[in-house]
Amino acid sequence: MTPYEMGRISAFLIKYRKIEDKSDRRSLQRDEKDLAVILREASIENMRDLEELMSGQGFSLITLSSFDVPGIGHGARVYLLARRADSLCPLLDMGRLAERMDSASGRATAAKIWFTQIWLIHLDLLYTQRDRGPHERHKWLDATFTREMLEQSVREHINGFVRRLNPAELASSDVYEVLTSEKGADIARYTKRFLDLMCDGGMLDERSDAVYRQSLLSAVEIKENFDRTLAPLMVVSSDRPSSVPIAPLGHNLMTRPDDNEMQGSEL
Repeated sequence: MTPYEMGRISAFLIKYRKIEDKSDRRSLQRDEKDLAVILREASIENMRDLEELMSGQGFSLITLSSFDVPGIGHGARVYLLARRADSLCPLLDMGRLAERMDSASGRATAAKIWFTQIWLIHLDLLYTQRDRGPHERHKWLDATFTREMLEQSVREHINGFVRRLNPAELASSDVYEVLTSEKGADIARYTKRFLDLMCDGGMLDERSDAVYRQSLLSAVEIKENFDRTLAPLMVVSSDRPSSVPIAPLGHNLMTRPDDNEMQGSEL
């Protein structure tokens, strides 16, 4: 692998976060096919150099085959660029996220709060409600939900939980104020923007009829980073150690004294 080829591969991975050498689910770009060949033929030393290059930019390069996880064709390989929880990735701009979530008002704090809350609720659909542990990446093919399901879950979270909290006990929480100011149309608008962002970022795959499935990249990142990010904030039931009670995290983030700094830092 020449330095030029390594540069091409790193640029492609940073943009798309994934390289497959063959796939039954989608058509591959010509560049992707060519780069996959280079990766397959690369020496151990070349791959180690590429991994170090990606690590310096806040990523881990992970190679998977059909022996590692279902959904990968026989004899195929998938190269994923997963974010590292112990490193701040300068290529993922929170400012862009805020702009995409709430471009009209320019309220960065509100945008991050909405994204974080919907992100946790979507994880609740992918994990808790399926009695699935965060390290069970092999179940990603069955992790689906519809836009209506996500909207309804967000609505239930706000009306059935947030609005019932005592504001006097929340120390003027920005999260509480933003969510309780929702007037009816905000949920559908922010949910759509969230889903668009997650699809653009390779975290979700839109199938058909507003059905969304967790991507393999998302399943890998949750498995790799859960212990360092979400686990310290959670209380796992002793009688169901594999379950992931993600929904209560909404309360944790709402009552933490450093809400503004925390919003989006786990994503």
